[in-house]
Amino acid sequence: MKKRTILCLIAGFWLLGSLATAQKLMQPAKQGNEAAQVNTTVLSNQMMITIMARMKNHDLPEAKKIAFEMIDGHEQYIDTPTMEYRCFSSLMGKILYEVMGEQSGSKRTINWLEQPVADGFYFLAMIAYQEGNKAKALDYLQKSIQWDPVRSAFFAERGYMLLNQEGSKDLGMVAASYLKAADLADNIEDFAAAIRGMGFTYVEKGDMETGLACYILSLKFDPSSKAAKYEVEFIRRRNPLLVKNMDVNGAAAVLAERRIPTRINPVHVTVLWRLADQLVKNKQPRELKAVYRRILLIDPTNKEAKARLGSF
Repeated sequence: MKKRTILCLIAGFWLLGSLATAQKLMQPAKQGNEAAQVNTTVLSNQMMITIMARMKNHDLPEAKKIAFEMIDGHEQYIDTPTMEYRCFSSLMGKILYEVMGEQSGSKRTINWLEQPVADGFYFLAMIAYQEGNKAKALDYLQKSIQWDPVRSAFFAERGYMLLNQEGSKDLGMVAASYLKAADLADNIEDFAAAIRGMGFTYVEKGDMETGLACYILSLKFDPSSKAAKYEVEFIRRRNPLLVKNMDVNGAAAVLAERRIPTRINPVHVTVLWRLADQLVKNKQPRELKAVYRRILLIDPTNKEAKARLGSF
């Protein structure tokens, strides 16, 4: 019997996709210290591409040097009772954080830094992990989350790292990380990855039913996932009747009972409508159409999005 393995859910190259989307849909907000501003396109794109190339070629010292340049000077930005500094990968992230702040009653002003501090710490985490220092990797990743608390991929990566720490594993913390990743996911890829992570965690706990439900639901969103299919087959070999008797609807019912999300959080539709309002003001029709399409991916029955998209 082959030993089960869990593949790293997030590869460094996901950053390019999120960054490209961000640069199409947003213009970063100005930060308080004008002298500290950097060119997002030049710094983020070039440094991230370079650092990923170094990591691919196993030149970790050079990759680490670039990552430290990405976080250089971050210590000068200190949160206060009325102000906080964050580094979101897109305008959607900033709006989501604002919505979450409104829901919690926060009154603090959010300064969105153009410097990619969160991504710098993320790369330091990946480098430390490759070097075998898993504890330091987790510490760096936690700093990424501090700077960008709404990046689903960071929480999915934390779940993976917690699963692979030395010694006993706190599966409750692992599940909490993947649950947060699912809650923050604003696209089907991130949502499916988070639910797969939940599935692996529950199987590790010995709860085959919940684990199977996670994998079946994840395949609804990402039917091509080899990892999910492998895990379903792993469970089938141990409990063929369980797999035979569970379909997508049954999986959704199991997860709903355990308060595990079965669809992308509707809060992201609220975020997209706010983004759409800004794009209307800025007269950006092509980007606006992309936003309406994204709303329909999350909420296919949204009549207003359909009507607006049909008006182009």
